[in-house]
Amino acid sequence: MDAKNRLIKTDTTETRADHPNPPDGPKALDRFMERTAQRDAQATFANAKGQNAKRRRKREDAPRISDDEKAAFYAKLVNADGFLPVSAINNSIRDLMLVRGLVTPERLRMRGVR
Repeated sequence: MDAKNRLIKTDTTETRADHPNPPDGPKALDRFMERTAQRDAQATFANAKGQNAKRRRKREDAPRISDDEKAAFYAKLVNADGFLPVSAINNSIRDLMLVRGLVTPERLRMRGVR
């Protein structure tokens, strides 16, 4: 054997002493990825299971707008000269505005509210 081969043989012997199990090549990466994916799946399942077990508090609803406030809001839209979508005013809102005297039937007709 020449010196170069002897040096390589010595290096491999020393490496084998430090690492007795040789690497598996691409299969080692496959197994590593499998184990990682399995751990991630177990962690996700455990977290999801824990979250479902907790009781959630019922959200408090915002205070309801009174009929007077609704009527005043929509009356501003009707009495203004800006764009008023056809579907903005329904029958109940129309009646609220008329009963309170915030708009006139003529103004409603002029704005296209039936």
